[in-house]
Amino acid sequence: MANALAIAMPGAAMLGLIRFGSPLPSSWQAEQIDRLTPTEHARLARIQRPLRRDQFLVGHSVLRRLLNSARFDDVTIDVETDGRLRLAASTPAYASIAHSADAGAVIVAREPVGVDIESIRTLRDARAAAALMGMPATAANDSASVLRAWVAAEARLKAGRRALADVWYAVWEGCHLAAAGVATPPLTGVFDLITGTYNPVELQWEAV
Repeated sequence: MANALAIAMPGAAMLGLIRFGSPLPSSWQAEQIDRLTPTEHARLARIQRPLRRDQFLVGHSVLRRLLNSARFDDVTIDVETDGRLRLAASTPAYASIAHSADAGAVIVAREPVGVDIESIRTLRDARAAAALMGMPATAANDSASVLRAWVAAEARLKAGRRALADVWYAVWEGCHLAAAGVATPPLTGVFDLITGTYNPVELQWEAV
């Protein structure tokens, strides 16, 4: 795995993006399942939809690679009954995973953090989404604006009340992306699922 994105400054967050094909190669799936902790196994066992299982395995594979690249030592990954991630480590460690169809995003940091990713193809009812967020009805005419607001709100929610209020927004391969809880945009790279390489990418982040 490339180490080009190893954290260079204290407190920086690391973000991994990925595209994958479903179904995943069976040998790769087996390898990832062997690495899961008991609570990850329990969570995976409750997932019935094949695509959702693939998303889970991809997300947790990227999470492990990010933790390694970000030099988090002796981290134990647990999944609570409500699906939330909990990392036990010798130093503070936080993570968030998001997925949308064949796209995934994972962020790790030393402070509470959240991430969300959505493809324009997944927005079935822009009017309902706009109303849910308190946006005017006319906002539904601009689905990109609705998705921008949606991912920002979801990322902030995942980061939690203890997190910094900062939210960053970017577009990647037709997906709307938001990272919350970090004062500066995360160091970002794109994973290759099979080779494990992690290649830096420059996104145009905007403060929300």
